[in-house]
Amino acid sequence: MSTPRLPAFAKYRPLRSEDSERTRVTVRDAFGVDGWFFDVPGTADSGPRTFAVLHLPGTVTPSGWGWAVRGVEGDRRQYGRLGLTRQDAVRGALKAVEDCRNEPDAALRIEHRASGWALHVRCACPGTDDFTEEEFTDFASAADWLDGDPTTPWRFCTGSPTRLTWTDGCGHKRHGQIWGTARHHTGWAAIDTLDDLGVYPRVFLRDLSADAI
Repeated sequence: MSTPRLPAFAKYRPLRSEDSERTRVTVRDAFGVDGWFFDVPGTADSGPRTFAVLHLPGTVTPSGWGWAVRGVEGDRRQYGRLGLTRQDAVRGALKAVEDCRNEPDAALRIEHRASGWALHVRCACPGTDDFTEEEFTDFASAADWLDGDPTTPWRFCTGSPTRLTWTDGCGHKRHGQIWGTARHHTGWAAIDTLDDLGVYPRVFLRDLSADAI
C-alpha cells in the first residue's frame, strides 16, 4: 500500500480570494502553540480545506513533544492520532479526514468543572471523551447550552486563542483581546474584551461567527 503524499506546509494560514481582507495569522496566533498550516483537497462540490498540525508538549511521552492535527475552517476536532513526528500526524490525519467527510463537524467542546463550565475553542487540548459534556458546531448552539443554566460561571479553557473578531451594532468589524467572561443581567454568556482602540466592549457568545476566535 502506498504512503499518503504529504501536503505543502505553510507558516501563515492560506487565504482564499474572498478572504483578502483577513489578517494573516500563524498557528501560534490561532492556537497558542507552534505548528504549520496545510490544505487538503475538497470533494467535487467543495474547495480545499485548511488544517493545522500542532507541536504539543508532553502529549506522546511524559517528558516529550508530539504532533496533532486540528481543523481550522469552523471545524476544531482533532484528526488522527498524536504522532511522534509532524509527518506521522499528518499522514494519519489525511485518512481520518477522508473517513469523516460525511460526519458533522464539532467546532466547540464544553467541559464541566467544579468552578463552572469550560469552553474549548480550537485549543490544543487532547480532547478525550472523559471530560467532554457536549460538542457543538457553532457559538450560538454553545451559548444556548450555557444560557440554560444562567447562574453557573463559565470561561474559555486556557489553551483557547485569546483574540476575538466581531461585528458591532453599526456593522463594523472590530478586533480585540478576550479580557474575561461574564453573565449579562439576563444570564446570557458574555465576553468582556479589550479592543484595539483601548475600549472595553461586551460581546455575547451567541452573536459570534464560526471563525470569530
